[in-house]
Amino acid sequence: MSADKRIFWTVVALAVAGVAALVLWPRVERRVAPRPTAAWVAIEVEGSGVARVAPVSVEAGTPFTLHAVLGAETRGGETIYYTQAPALAFGDGAPVAAEALRPWPEDRPAKVLWFTVEGPSPFAEAPADAPLDDFQLVEFLRSDWPFAWSIPGRVEPAHDDVLAAAGADAEAPFGTQRYQVRIEVYAEEGAVMPAARYASWGKDALPERLAAFPTVRLALPGVAGPASEVFGLTQVEAAGPPGSAGGELRRKLVELTRQRLAFSRVPLLGEILAAAGVAAGEVPWQPVELAGRLPWGERVHPGDLLRAGDRVVVLFRDAAPAAAPPADGTPPPITDRPGNGRLDGDDLCLDYVRGAAIRRLSDVFDLTAEGTLAWAPIGG
Repeated sequence: MSADKRIFWTVVALAVAGVAALVLWPRVERRVAPRPTAAWVAIEVEGSGVARVAPVSVEAGTPFTLHAVLGAETRGGETIYYTQAPALAFGDGAPVAAEALRPWPEDRPAKVLWFTVEGPSPFAEAPADAPLDDFQLVEFLRSDWPFAWSIPGRVEPAHDDVLAAAGADAEAPFGTQRYQVRIEVYAEEGAVMPAARYASWGKDALPERLAAFPTVRLALPGVAGPASEVFGLTQVEAAGPPGSAGGELRRKLVELTRQRLAFSRVPLLGEILAAAGVAAGEVPWQPVELAGRLPWGERVHPGDLLRAGDRVVVLFRDAAPAAAPPADGTPPPITDRPGNGRLDGDDLCLDYVRGAAIRRLSDVFDLTAEGTLAWAPIGG
């Protein structure tokens, strides 16, 4: 073979090898890429600079960010974490090494789906003589949330439209929410089915992983804290008249309320009184009228209790009179406009009837009845 032919075929062979390398390299690269193993949700409270796979308790109004995390193992046996979090920690531990964090590769298609893990409805009844062994949480796909690795955090129950239809403020700025993320990885852009799916802890991890489950509790300060934390949870009560729950059911309701997996009025009231340092049999009830005489901040405070019969509410804040009701007859929306600075029927309370809700006192109590309303000033 002549020298010219040898050069020609050498060039051809190199060109074929180059094309083959370009075609096969993505497959080879994926084979040697770190292998995903597990997913987590990490919560970054504004100003902390660290996203933690852990429960977070902060004051209402504190912004936070949810970060998806996908752990992977390299061929050398090292663990890395795909995430957009600026820093990552598990529980109360120190942040993982910065070099172990990296963004998900742009050339590998992936979809991030966000879920909340919560009760099935705002309210549920349980047989009074049963231990409530069948209470189940639900994983709700939040299709209205961004399909992104990092999203602004929300404490927003999936079923709050039920309460909104009943005239409650569905956008309470506090409550408890648990989160799950599912990450779908696709073999190529445009593929219909994912090649692999990875999910963080869900309903089956509770209550066993309660102490580590990614949870946000946004609470009002002071005595009103326990009263505000249960928003977003399912209220569970015994079927039948008040006080009809058997011993097993009462114990279960106390446990669910303490764990913030659900709540019930009686154990919640016990927590509120404990936060105020008041014994159950020593609540300082006194007659009161909603006549605009008691000033907010001097006599009346958030966390005070109002009662008529067995209906007990927690005072929230002073509020302006409601606007004219809509033509369809539904209650007017609650606004942030301040009131006249004195306790009256326009003011807002935290109410617990068929679900936790913010309501006007005039929507809860009959203000025309005399001598029926009692006030316990425990919030100051």
